[in-house]
Amino acid sequence: MIGYLKPDLDELKVKELRLYNSYYCGICTSISKRYGPFSRLLLSYDAVFFSILSDVVKKEKIEFGSSRCPLPPFQKKKIVKSEGVSFGTEISKFFSELKVEDFKRDSRGIKHFLSFFILNLKSNIFKDIANSYIKELYFYELTREPDPEKMAEIFGNFSRALSGSIESLKSASTMIYLIGKWIYLADALDDLEKDFKDGNYNPFLEKYGDLFEIKEFFDRIKEKERASLVFLVSRIQEEYLSLKLENFAGKSLIENVIFYGLPKVNKKIMEKKDEKFERSI
Repeated sequence: MIGYLKPDLDELKVKELRLYNSYYCGICTSISKRYGPFSRLLLSYDAVFFSILSDVVKKEKIEFGSSRCPLPPFQKKKIVKSEGVSFGTEISKFFSELKVEDFKRDSRGIKHFLSFFILNLKSNIFKDIANSYIKELYFYELTREPDPEKMAEIFGNFSRALSGSIESLKSASTMIYLIGKWIYLADALDDLEKDFKDGNYNPFLEKYGDLFEIKEFFDRIKEKERASLVFLVSRIQEEYLSLKLENFAGKSLIENVIFYGLPKVNKKIMEKKDEKFERSI
């Protein structure tokens, strides 16, 4: 459930792309130093977004440095050093651990066995905050909850609680709550075909079980839920504007994700076709 807060690269200026890459490389370097080189695999677009948002809201002064990149080796990359990067490091690690836990539950056979050796790292920074929300989400997954909105509400509150642990993000808590809801629903719609084939829990599959015998029922589900995703993105944009953030390094990157990136993800999910999937009815 990670990686949806992407910038629209086509809309970025060269200097904006350079700054974004410096944040990305900054978190990559930070997470490697804290948790080892293999932890670089934990990095996600979402962590970069929250890193930049934290610095922009707080108007945190950012510093630049350089670090050698393993891909390609021996090449130095410009990196950002800031409190936001530190926060993004922990967020990236935390959500990746949740992703691994999802993989453990959904995988079988050798994949399930191997999953216990993946990212065997634990962070306690968000543990106390997250515990009750994670247990609630897992409970409703096990009981096959058919209401996507209920699940998205839990994840939205979960996201708001995590951001509330960072002083600079408290003013943006409502926007982050809405982003959490959107991420959950977008991810569930994006995984419809895969979850159906693998027999995994998906609230939309539970909600629209009566459509399974209708041709192109995945498209029917997405069409029914299109308005929900569009509405959430609109609300996120409204909340962002209400923050009235001052011009600061990184602000244009946040606006790119919110006003271009999110709608682009919506469109991609709605137009997604799984050509390999065939169902006889």
